Amino acid sequence: MYRQLTEQAEKYLRSLYRQDDIAGELRRKLADLMARGEANADAACRALRLSRRTLQRRLKAEKTSFQKILKEVRAELAVNYLRDARLKSLEVAMLLGYSNISSFTTAFKSWYDVPPAEYRQKFLTLS
Repeated sequence: MYRQLTEQAEKYLRSLYRQDDIAGELRRKLADLMARGEANADAACRALRLSRRTLQRRLKAEKTSFQKILKEVRAELAVNYLRDARLKSLEVAMLLGYSNISSFTTAFKSWYDVPPAEYRQKFLTLS
């Protein structure tokens, strides 16, 4: 199941970010890193083969930051994962790198103005 979710996340992000810029490349790498529980700047730098300072400088040139991209990727993957009825909310939280459901719920509400359970219920009723 882990492999299937990782492949699904990578496929989804590849379809969204077919860019040659560093931000697009970082987005693609973060999905895999999140699934392995390594969604942090150091792991991203290793995956991109860049120093932390170089990554910061290149992202700044593109008017973005690591934290902003991490937040965007988490928000997009959260919706994608919640649409899969087989996954529990806690599993979604863990896949996105949150240590508990409370942190995930708070973040999700800040992105979409509804708790993840309510979003999932609405989505599944529409399907």
